[in-house]
Amino acid sequence: MVSADRRTTAGFTLIELLTVIAIIGILAALIFPTVGKVRETAQRTVDANNLREVVKAAQIYAADNNDRLPDPQAIPSSTLNADDKVMLWPGILAYRGILKDPAFYFAKNDPVFNGAYPAAIIDPGTRNTLATDFTTRVLSFEFVGGLRMSDAPTTPVAFTRGLRNDGQWDVNSAVYRDAGGHIAFLGGNVQFYPNLTEAANQLTLANGRKGSNVLQAIPANARVYATAFGGVGTPAGTPASLPQ
Repeated sequence: MVSADRRTTAGFTLIELLTVIAIIGILAALIFPTVGKVRETAQRTVDANNLREVVKAAQIYAADNNDRLPDPQAIPSSTLNADDKVMLWPGILAYRGILKDPAFYFAKNDPVFNGAYPAAIIDPGTRNTLATDFTTRVLSFEFVGGLRMSDAPTTPVAFTRGLRNDGQWDVNSAVYRDAGGHIAFLGGNVQFYPNLTEAANQLTLANGRKGSNVLQAIPANARVYATAFGGVGTPAGTPASLPQ
């Protein structure tokens, strides 16, 4: 007769334990990349929204500036000063009090972003000098300076850093590596272009044709500005290239 308080203890055998571990490993291998992909896609959406707000801010600036969007070439150093003119593009908006949050200019997915946003764009002590913590960063976007509201709505205003003149994003310098990037247009729309997109049909050039070179999609008096290892943009500004 078995005692009432006698208990039978059961446990996993070694084979059963190894089987469970293997199943957990398989499930983790399936789930983790999916979660990472969802987070990456969500952050890209945030970046697109930031670009959209940047374009809106530039249009607000234009409404009080003879329909001219921010142009680093047209700002006297006595008004706002920076060694790299690319920093003047967001600096102009912050100086006017239109878009003062530096977080709009950095993407969390950017490999060179250190995870901490600058405290300000304009130095609060001088109010006409850009903050050092901002000017020493690598911005996640490139900007077109010298645009007017009368330019075509298909004109690029800003785009994810690393876009080459062949319409592809560079694996070494782009925010999303060779996955693609966003382009924000004067008409207000923001579109993500994967590198798998046929480059020849990405942009509407200044002559109305389709092409890949963003420098040919902006007016002759415009320039593209970018911080370190940008795509077509440079800190001093890359001039537009007229379509052939």
